[in-house]
Amino acid sequence: MAMTGQERLDQQDSKDIFFLNIEDAYSEAVKQNKIVDEKGYQRLQYCYYDGPLTDIVLNNFIQVSADNFVDFFAHNHLPIPQIIAISQDGVVHFNEMPADVIEEIQQYRNQYSVPGYIHADTYFVDPLLALNIAKQLNRVNCGHPTIDGLQVCYYRGELPTHDIGNLIHIEFSDIIDFFVMSRLRVPEKIEMPCELEEELKAAVKEDFVSALEAIKDKRLVFVQQLTRVSKALEPAVVEGEPIRVFIPSSRLTTVMQYSSQGVAKAFEKQGYQVLFYIESNDMEGSNAVDFFNTYINFNPHVTFNVNNVNNGFLHDDVINIMWWQDLMPAIRNHQLLNWRKNDFNFSISPIFDQHLKQCGAEKVQRQHFVFDEAIFYSDNKQLQQKIVFVGSSYLPAINFADNQQMQAITELVEILNQGRSFDKQAITTIAERTHLNYEFVFWKLLHYVVRDYSVKWLCRNSNLPVEIYGRYWEQDSLVAPFYQGELQHGVQVADVYRSATYAIVSHPFEINSQRLVEVAACGCIPVVYDCRDIAETPHWDEFCLFFKTEQDLTDIFENRAVPAKSPLLLAQKFTYDTAVYHFIEQSAIQSLSNVPASDAVENHS
Repeated sequence: MAMTGQERLDQQDSKDIFFLNIEDAYSEAVKQNKIVDEKGYQRLQYCYYDGPLTDIVLNNFIQVSADNFVDFFAHNHLPIPQIIAISQDGVVHFNEMPADVIEEIQQYRNQYSVPGYIHADTYFVDPLLALNIAKQLNRVNCGHPTIDGLQVCYYRGELPTHDIGNLIHIEFSDIIDFFVMSRLRVPEKIEMPCELEEELKAAVKEDFVSALEAIKDKRLVFVQQLTRVSKALEPAVVEGEPIRVFIPSSRLTTVMQYSSQGVAKAFEKQGYQVLFYIESNDMEGSNAVDFFNTYINFNPHVTFNVNNVNNGFLHDDVINIMWWQDLMPAIRNHQLLNWRKNDFNFSISPIFDQHLKQCGAEKVQRQHFVFDEAIFYSDNKQLQQKIVFVGSSYLPAINFADNQQMQAITELVEILNQGRSFDKQAITTIAERTHLNYEFVFWKLLHYVVRDYSVKWLCRNSNLPVEIYGRYWEQDSLVAPFYQGELQHGVQVADVYRSATYAIVSHPFEINSQRLVEVAACGCIPVVYDCRDIAETPHWDEFCLFFKTEQDLTDIFENRAVPAKSPLLLAQKFTYDTAVYHFIEQSAIQSLSNVPASDAVENHS
């Protein structure tokens, strides 16, 4: 539908546009118009054009071939242009993009779960192509199911000065030396202009593959050398200087990086010098050469790891604290690990203790989950009379066509409905009777029954509004009407807890879970699946409400039950500060410092 006059001007200023003429597109892009997107955020207006590649570095000026229009937008996150601009007789006409074209793109995006990871970090022989693709801000697979990266576009040759962060100049001859040391991800492929002769393309590709192999080989040699340097590096304590704590982590973790960062901040508050080692952005990856160089330059007295031993390169005098929050393969497989005198294990659960001891750990101390006080807190507002649950369904772990699994689930549900105990003997009996692996029944089927059926009970019986967040709940017909989508861990989760009177906390064998303390810290009442018969103390009876059966859960909400004491008092026991005091007091760190941990705790109190 054609537009004229003021309507054309309004659309031109407020919508993304696809121009069939490059000059028209540039004239609009250079204005750097701001528009408000559908989520209410202000951003630059995109001006796409059908025409030749250029060295114009405007971020909002992107070449899109008209012949490849649908496929281009089907595989990226860029806003789909709502307007198409056509020049005729020196006049630019602005028309609405055909609705069927937009619908086709959206269908592709839904089908392939944009971006479908057809993109990869790339080295471009043509700098103009690198420039145009870098502007698209494509996402690439980083080997994690939910965390991806920004595509890095490396190029040779020359381009005007620009501020496009993922467009990086490296001459081909410098690739090896650059990537041996760099934290940036190594390019996975090389892109060459179509007009190059095939023989030349093959030769360049062969050189590129050889360069990637050389990077691996050189990194390996350096790592071997740096490991020896690290093991010989004695961390001398100097009077008047702070104790140094090195805390490595990775952005390719959904929870562990936040635990490590919280511990880092708590150590800093106690006067320690901390180096929190993690990727600086979503273009960086893992490079052990950089890791060891950073470690050696810092020369720490203490290292801290979540779910990782990471002690093979440490001097004997370096104190290594490990906090086990998940059952990682290294301990689940009961490999005999090389423990040092200055290795100190802490875990969140007695079950983890047993696995660690089967790996040769002599002593494991308890340290429950904690919460980030800057995110999870009560704002003292009036809570809505509603119930929330945050967490994913275990549906993907279940094969409903498997008769053995269904038999085991039936028996587990019977125990659940009767309010009986899920002790080790009960699980063992079910595993033997159904000829299933005990670990599978315990870690998958039992968790599915306790979590998913608790949520089903809630959705079936509550006389209060119910909101369910997480993944896969839309696949359950009973829960789907109450499903509100996914939340990013942190602020979004805390906002939901702060809005509700009650939150379900359902774990088959633990009371002291991370969800419990985060719920409590937001002033929301934890409604906890009652596994006190097998769970380690403390159980926090005065701060929580407990349900064992469907009727128990129904009664809590019908009676608008409240615990004897405010959940906020429970949360005070689970801060990063208290965790760090515990790490200091129960490890050799205390012997390094002039202030004993007990004094620090007393002063803090």
